[in-house]
Amino acid sequence: MVNAGISGSDIRDIMLEAVERRFKALRAPATIEMLTDNGPPYIAKDTQIFARQLGLKPCFTPIRSPQSNGIEANRKLPWR
Repeated sequence: MVNAGISGSDIRDIMLEAVERRFKALRAPATIEMLTDNGPPYIAKDTQIFARQLGLKPCFTPIRSPQSNGIEANRKLPWR
């Protein structure tokens, strides 16, 4: 499935590279939550299975919820 030029395969490659760089292994040492939006490449069954094989637990932001977006949430904070 393709979304804005990023496919599920691309996402899986990025996930693998991130785990290898961070943990110097093909799997996280413990289950790590992976926060994503509900985009098609992230909710694809193959991507979710691959994430679990890497030791990642897919977690999804609520649909149409700017509060779950860090940038949007910080707009309401007073800046000093």
